[in-house]
Amino acid sequence: MGQWRQAGTTPQQHPRVTTAVPVRVSTVDPERDPDDGRLFFRSAEETTANLSRGGAFVRSWEPLAAGRRVVVTIDLSRDEELQLVGRVVWTRRRLGPGQDEAPGYGVEFLQPTAAERSALDALLSRAGATPSAGPIASSVTALVEAATAHPSSAPSEDPGSPEGANGPRTSSPDPLRSAGPAPGV
Repeated sequence: MGQWRQAGTTPQQHPRVTTAVPVRVSTVDPERDPDDGRLFFRSAEETTANLSRGGAFVRSWEPLAAGRRVVVTIDLSRDEELQLVGRVVWTRRRLGPGQDEAPGYGVEFLQPTAAERSALDALLSRAGATPSAGPIASSVTALVEAATAHPSSAPSEDPGSPEGANGPRTSSPDPLRSAGPAPGV
């Protein structure tokens, strides 16, 4: 109880890594203010509770509604960020007294590019996960080996920290390139 899953969504398909990664979550579609009728977008600094190649659980005292399209931005280093387009697939509001599940929402990443998947795999690897097998895993292994071979570009001491990640800048000038319309929105 306390969870809502949008019809047609599937359970987690990728292993989750428990990691608190700071993220910026911005809505893609505007909302209308009920008081004055003005349109606005939401943007909030949040923290993940877990992360995978397919999505994340974002802790939030004000969870977004299922079906909302969002851009999740993860700072990889001072000069690099990873922007992933996603949609909220389920929401957990604050529960009653004695229930300790954190409020927040599950975000499914929508069609990340190869570069975005590679950067996400590198982040997951530093957080303690093993990247999935395949060509991307080989790229991540090479990226991690290159980073550790050059001390000036090595990751920070905190393996779960987004600082110190290496690789190409993965933000896109148009983060909505493949999001498509959100169902029911």
